[in-house]
Amino acid sequence: MTELNELNAQLISICIPTCNRPGLLEEAIRSCEAQTYADFEIVIGDDSSDDRTEQAVKRCRLHAKHLIRYERNVPRLGQASNVNRLFARARGARLVLLHDDDLLEPHALTTLDACWQAHPDLSAAFGKQRVIADDGTPRPDATARLNRDYGRVPERAGRLAVPALAGIDQMFPNNGYLVDTLVARRIGYRLAAQVGEACDFDFGLRLCVEAAGVYFADEFVSVSRETALSISTHALPAMHAFAQLCESDVPAAARAARDAALRRVAPRAASAYARAGEAGAAWRVLLSKHYALRDRLRARFLYHVLLATRSTLSPRTPPGG
Repeated sequence: MTELNELNAQLISICIPTCNRPGLLEEAIRSCEAQTYADFEIVIGDDSSDDRTEQAVKRCRLHAKHLIRYERNVPRLGQASNVNRLFARARGARLVLLHDDDLLEPHALTTLDACWQAHPDLSAAFGKQRVIADDGTPRPDATARLNRDYGRVPERAGRLAVPALAGIDQMFPNNGYLVDTLVARRIGYRLAAQVGEACDFDFGLRLCVEAAGVYFADEFVSVSRETALSISTHALPAMHAFAQLCESDVPAAARAARDAALRRVAPRAASAYARAGEAGAAWRVLLSKHYALRDRLRARFLYHVLLATRSTLSPRTPPGG
């Protein structure tokens, strides 16, 4: 593990967790090598089941102009522990998390570093995401929709007055952001047993709640690829997001936004809990103030009540039961 006093102030560590996607990883590495910012390293944590990824990294090293530090995890660590291990291995004072199926725009590090030059006390900076199909085809309509829906719009550009709002509104992206390394280590990813499949959202939420400063650059800095896996998991796992929003201790200025986010996610959370066999949790959401009156007047509410009732009458059998 890099000692705290050894962190390089100018160096940026691009941290890439990967698992069984050597072809996409090579594309991600090439996007890193194309950066206009000169002082960075690429740090890879590999959870793959064979050595194809290691061979891909060796090929990339033949032409790389920057240091590529590779580590194979045996046994595999899982997403959260792999990311945390990458945070620990980073030698730069700031780091970027990049998923192995996504890319960085050539000016990404330069753009995000400029935010720090203007505001040296930042905890994190991020920009807009461009969407491409699995084969790399640009998806302009999906790009516009993604950034609009997540509030990455010109009027919110700059240093955010209430950093917590970036996490609550899902404005903070799942990767492609620049973050203070010590802050990233302190916040860390939580295990799936704690936060399910919403670990990216959970990290972003807790980071923004605690951040000294968060900056949104109204420029494209990363590329989000719609693979078959990402499409199937793109929707925020509602029940975990609901629980994380409920437990978050947000500042007073962000509480109204948190309540609004809870109202948005409550119907999907009730459905998800019921389908998962967690009847008690489903009923708590259905009966909470967050399941808004306007939603209770819709047919969907009755459907969710039916799901919760079925879940209550057919409780999930515990493992080994």
